[in-house]
Amino acid sequence: MRVGVPIFLFLAAAGFHTALTASLESAEKEDTFGEEVGLEQLSDLQKRDQEEFEAAQMSEAVQDENTEEENDTQEEDMNRDGNVEADQHESESDEDVDGMRQKREQLEANVEEADETTNLGSPRLPG
Repeated sequence: MRVGVPIFLFLAAAGFHTALTASLESAEKEDTFGEEVGLEQLSDLQKRDQEEFEAAQMSEAVQDENTEEENDTQEEDMNRDGNVEADQHESESDEDVDGMRQKREQLEANVEEADETTNLGSPRLPG
């Protein structure tokens, strides 16, 4: 029995060592697997974030283009409206000038008639 106790203790320690080693290797594999899965998930998240970021940038670019087009259209409309108003103002000015010419011509004609009437009614003095 003296020989059996040390053998028994040796076998128990060897078994305990084997079980402990297997447990540690299993834990390491789980950690490595967890890290790999974590990296894959992180990579997927990064890809998704990058895609969303690019989509947001494209959306902003489209909105900027639309805003620029709207501004250009508004500027063209304002220029066109300004040109129409200027044309209307010019035509109004032309009408005013024409009306003034007619009035002046009428006044000149009236003054000439008045001069003729005055000249006919008053005797001429020899000069």
